[in-house]
Amino acid sequence: MKFLGIDIGGTFIKYAEIDENSEIIRQWKKETLLFDDKDAFYHYICDGLDLENVACVGISAPGVLAPDSTIISKAAPNVCIMYGTNVEAEFYKRLKIPVSAINDAKSAGFCEMKIGNGKGSKSSAYFVIGTGVGGCICNETDVIEGVNCIAGEFSQLPIGFLKDQPNKLQGLCDIASMTALIDIYNSKVDIEHQAKYGTEISDLYLSGDETAIEAMDEWCKNVILGLYLIMIFYNPEIICIGGGISKADWFLEKIKRMIEESIDHDFKDIISTKIDRCKYDNDANLLGAVLYARQQLEK
Repeated sequence: MKFLGIDIGGTFIKYAEIDENSEIIRQWKKETLLFDDKDAFYHYICDGLDLENVACVGISAPGVLAPDSTIISKAAPNVCIMYGTNVEAEFYKRLKIPVSAINDAKSAGFCEMKIGNGKGSKSSAYFVIGTGVGGCICNETDVIEGVNCIAGEFSQLPIGFLKDQPNKLQGLCDIASMTALIDIYNSKVDIEHQAKYGTEISDLYLSGDETAIEAMDEWCKNVILGLYLIMIFYNPEIICIGGGISKADWFLEKIKRMIEESIDHDFKDIISTKIDRCKYDNDANLLGAVLYARQQLEK
């Protein structure tokens, strides 16, 4: 028996056949194309799938999913056609086998909680740094969704009001995402030296570039603000950081050191939340979607 995972992203749709031990048998991907019709989009995802011996399908989907798996928030342009559709119903109509869908960040968190670096904890949180800030909070056995299924949407954690729109809240994604790091750095250099990717700034930081060091320090303060907010409002046993930069040992050590230096003295002996990286990185969405689907199948 095997299981199929599908991770729907704004750039690629990723697939994996996964065995009963959560080992990936094979995986592949295809480009996410822009469609004007939701049926054409779902047909494109399902086209050519071999479902022989597949017990169920786990879908990692972008946007906020209602309890019935209807997508109730818009995501990247190439997947906006999914807005308002019922993901599980659309896939079941085409595949005719059990299907379960979960938000992409929650899928990654569910994977880490079940088989990754959050395994065995009674409470955990997952902080994924990318274009935005993905998030997920878990108890001992499951993802905590919240009454409107937005628990763990760390991008929207309010940290103040926008300077140019004083009546509009500023979210954590505005200051702690990889996009924010690029914006911080680019605000300090002339147009000829603008960075396009966070990896450019990381390389400059490691080479001792003063502007990159200044930008990285400012951005890391924003990241630890987000982590500390999570420590206080949820107080989990562990927070796992995901995203490409989380692979770098220097970054993880820098974040740990800055948190230690920043926490109020009275709380230093109280807060025991551990900071670690996510274990499964790019495969977490696929593995988490299948683990979630298997759990739903067993209920």
